[in-house]
Amino acid sequence: MSKKTLQVSVSIDRDPETVIGFISDLRNRMKYLQSLKGASNLQGEPGEVTKSWDWKWDLLGQEFQGSAKTVQHEPGRCYSFVTEGGIESQFTYRAEPEAAGTKLTVTVEAEIPAALAGVEGLDELLAGAAERGQQSMQKLKSLLEQ
Repeated sequence: MSKKTLQVSVSIDRDPETVIGFISDLRNRMKYLQSLKGASNLQGEPGEVTKSWDWKWDLLGQEFQGSAKTVQHEPGRCYSFVTEGGIESQFTYRAEPEAAGTKLTVTVEAEIPAALAGVEGLDELLAGAAERGQQSMQKLKSLLEQ
């Protein structure tokens, strides 16, 4: 397996505390992450940082599942979680004040699952994943700016 890193940024007309608060509530993630197909077994109070959960994710047309846990939460600054199981990854959301809003930078580091290692045209498929990442951030922006 090989590790890949994807980074996308978006400017959001909301304060950093609101942005990180929205992201850290797992119930909101299915509203903007189109590849997240399910979340269950949530440990944590609704509206608060979810401590751990089970997930289902569609990556390049294949479904993977596993568990995840929060590894960092700094209100208004940073939220990060790691996934285990079908995809080993870390998602890190960093919020910085920008004018009257927030610059949000999302970094995803993931091991490409062995099931995808031999897929022809994998680099082109991963480029499509980067585009979907940017689309997810635009969806997040629209949700927060409503």
